[in-house]
Amino acid sequence: MWFGESEANVRDVFDKARAAAPCVLFFDELDSVARARGGHGDSGASDRVINQLLTEMDGMTVKKNVFIIGATNRPDVLDPAIMRPGRLDQLLYIPLPDKASRVAILRANFRKSPLAADIDIDQVAAATHGFSGADLSGICQRACKMAIRESINKEIQLE
Repeated sequence: MWFGESEANVRDVFDKARAAAPCVLFFDELDSVARARGGHGDSGASDRVINQLLTEMDGMTVKKNVFIIGATNRPDVLDPAIMRPGRLDQLLYIPLPDKASRVAILRANFRKSPLAADIDIDQVAAATHGFSGADLSGICQRACKMAIRESINKEIQLE
């Protein structure tokens, strides 16, 4: 990537958002582009990207009808300037799912998959305390793949 290209990309995203207004700009894993400035050892490239991001955010007003949302699981590493009033100044914490929510997530993930009679979703939910929705989805996907592999192996053995 050439010098200044990342900053130009930030400008381009905001220009497109202004042109498409009303719209929402959603930055997933905001900590990857808005980490606290200084000490990265990347000759200031990250700092320049953050500075451009802040400049663009400051250029957004209510009249522009562009709403900016950022998501992170590491709010502690964000540059403090990103959380100042007029930027991303409201923090919404979404906790890990409780047991009832984990049951609902597991059921939703397995809704199109046949489950063995001995599978107790309540027991799985109880054993997955501290898991996120993404963690649970990963478990379900892996279980489905393992079941398919086991089924294929049984068919091969029958032949």
